Amino acid sequence: MSFLDNLSKSAMILPYSQGKITTEVKTKRGADAVQTALSLGKDVPSGATVGALGSMTSLAKELVNKPLGANRTYIYNHTLSYERGARLVMVTRVPEVLTAIQENVALVKAGLEEFMPRYEAYYNSTNGRADMGNSQITLPTPDKVIASAYITVGVPQPIQPCDLTGLSLPAGLAADIAERTNAKHAAAAEAAKNAGMQDLIKELDKVAKQLTTGKRIHQSVLDNARTASRKVREFTEGYDNDPRVLAIADLIDERIASIPNIEQVKNNATLREQAVRAAEAGSKTLAEVAKAPSTATPVAPAASNVIVGDSLLADLID
Repeated sequence: MSFLDNLSKSAMILPYSQGKITTEVKTKRGADAVQTALSLGKDVPSGATVGALGSMTSLAKELVNKPLGANRTYIYNHTLSYERGARLVMVTRVPEVLTAIQENVALVKAGLEEFMPRYEAYYNSTNGRADMGNSQITLPTPDKVIASAYITVGVPQPIQPCDLTGLSLPAGLAADIAERTNAKHAAAAEAAKNAGMQDLIKELDKVAKQLTTGKRIHQSVLDNARTASRKVREFTEGYDNDPRVLAIADLIDERIASIPNIEQVKNNATLREQAVRAAEAGSKTLAEVAKAPSTATPVAPAASNVIVGDSLLADLID
């Protein structure tokens, strides 16, 4: 049993990508105006942007890019980076993640259905040119706009340690292929672990700073730390059970994630100090863990009985 064996039973690779409508474009007149207004030298780069869709820019942001942004936030909160064009999803989260993406795809589709007829009429009425005062910009064609806004999801793939048993390959070649394949997965897993810890460090640093010097402390400070900690815990329990990381997750659960409302922190100096100390200790320890390999012993993760319905994939992919 290895850490990679553990991960093969507790996580899957989700092919995923998305794009949004470009809503800003640079103009030479704008750049020249900025350079003149700020008395910049000719060798100093400058730039100014205008709405890429003319008077329809704000509507595109609201109807299409906003739900796309919400989906991206959801993906980053519930999955880990793995490799280009794919995210790592814990098996127990797969149904939840696919369902949420399906709902977000529907919102994006509805936004496009409302926006595109209005944009196409605007595009045709202006002959593809938008009047921007002292200058004009060329508007993107309706086809280009609709092609730029998308969410693409592939079939979740298992992480499989390479086993070439039964193939007619020289033993040395087979061993080399297996070693290289497993090394690739192992490197991606370690990168995912490190990325998760770095995200958590960033959120813990925000907690420590905001609860110490912040004038306007928002609930998201606690929520984001809670989410980042949960991701790291779930991955660690399904990968290497690193006791150092799990100890920090326990500390965060006890001193930060357990606080239901930010108002309690604002009005309780003791609670606030405990949260700050936990955040500082967690950030420092995780930074040290990131520099040293895990000393944990591989232990098989708990079996999952989650069954993913066919309809989730059919609606998203077919």
